[in-house]
Amino acid sequence: MQLKKINALVDLELRVGDLMSAVTAAHLAYLARFDGQAMDSTYTAAMVILVLFTLVCSMLFQVYEQPLGERPISQFLRIAASWAIAFACLMVMCYLLKIGDTFSRAWVLLTLPFGLIGFSLVRLIALVALRRLRTRGEGIARCLLVGATDSGLHMLEQVRANPALGMDITGYVKTSYDHAIPDGVPKVGSLLELEDILKRGEWDEVLLALPVSANRAITYAMDRMEQHVVTVKFVPDLLGRQLINHQMEDCGGVPIVTLRSSPLEGHAWLVKNVEDRLIAAGILLMIAPIMLCLAIGVKLSSPGPVLYRQRRVGLDGKEFEMLKFRSMPVDMERSGKVAWGGAQNKTTTRFGKFIRQTSLDELPQFLNVLRGDMSIVGPRPERPMFVEQFKGEIDGYMHKHLVKAGITGWAQINGWRGDTDLTRRIEHDLYYINHWSLAFDLKIIFLTIFKGFVHSENQSSARTGITAAVAQPVEPVAEESQ
Repeated sequence: MQLKKINALVDLELRVGDLMSAVTAAHLAYLARFDGQAMDSTYTAAMVILVLFTLVCSMLFQVYEQPLGERPISQFLRIAASWAIAFACLMVMCYLLKIGDTFSRAWVLLTLPFGLIGFSLVRLIALVALRRLRTRGEGIARCLLVGATDSGLHMLEQVRANPALGMDITGYVKTSYDHAIPDGVPKVGSLLELEDILKRGEWDEVLLALPVSANRAITYAMDRMEQHVVTVKFVPDLLGRQLINHQMEDCGGVPIVTLRSSPLEGHAWLVKNVEDRLIAAGILLMIAPIMLCLAIGVKLSSPGPVLYRQRRVGLDGKEFEMLKFRSMPVDMERSGKVAWGGAQNKTTTRFGKFIRQTSLDELPQFLNVLRGDMSIVGPRPERPMFVEQFKGEIDGYMHKHLVKAGITGWAQINGWRGDTDLTRRIEHDLYYINHWSLAFDLKIIFLTIFKGFVHSENQSSARTGITAAVAQPVEPVAEESQ
């Protein structure tokens, strides 16, 4: 069976299966709640609206964009978030129309898990069927790698590590730009022999992994492929440059390749802002008594203001005033130079040490989120003098400012917080930016509950890498370090 046909059938099975799962979940919940009675017109209308909301949310969460089987936990969280938001939209609509009492709570509580079970079964069935086809050699794209450059070798690693991609690199063409010999992939010839190689008809796709500066080689390869029916994919070697949210666009008929941009544009910007405001407002309402107690504790622990205001760098490299509960005596740094890190050596009040170790000093930053300065999830912001220092020492450091700074982030829940390796932290921040989605945000928020609050400053210090090299004093500033 042709690869395109298999992919189309899998996509159709997922979309139709999800809709059937939503309908089946609603029916099963109704049967369980009302002892087998036929669904009445009110519940039928609610079910139809729920299905429509599910379609919209599936598009917003890009449920069907990721290859089946790749990062299964991420896929489940994405479909779960999509289903939950669709259901929430239905409930909000019922509340606004004042018909919420019409529906049974048991029906609502049963429909949610029934739907998740159905979505999981649909994907399990599709995955088992796809794997059986691939064991027979069907549904796998046979790929020819042209150029063993850094990008070509990285592509080979990813193909081997992710069978869900449905690709198999079965040969490579040697070029003058190669950096190594691919392990386990037979060489089928050189670039000058490309036309004869393609005549064999053994490959479905050609992966052209050459530097963007190799104009003549790229033109030569494209000319050789003009006479053959084969899918051609360009895997550019960008000399170590990082791509952020890269994509192909059409501008008045002119193809444009975006190499670096924020993922939060258009509807994504709106979704992210709504997410931030709603979650921040809800959390502030819940933690208001806690914040009052913390404010009293700060005030009693030492003289001075309750809140500490510090200049940080956020979206688009612009500065904003970040809020924290004060954990240090007033003006501790006024007479000396400020060094990055070294949290375990900083003078704090007894209460201040507690709120720093438990991250309770960060709670006022939910006010920053409401003001639009920060997001719930995003890279942690740094002070201006350290941004100036680090941007010339750490590759890709400034790319983190393509999105708003966050209270928590992918780096933080993976242990890269406090006095830890900045290079590893930036790698996690850029991974988050490249893979942003609402589902990813909700996953990070959920994991923060278990991983993102309490931390040991001594443990953080032990994980330093580049930290020790960059933690040099800078000019005196009367501000408290993170």
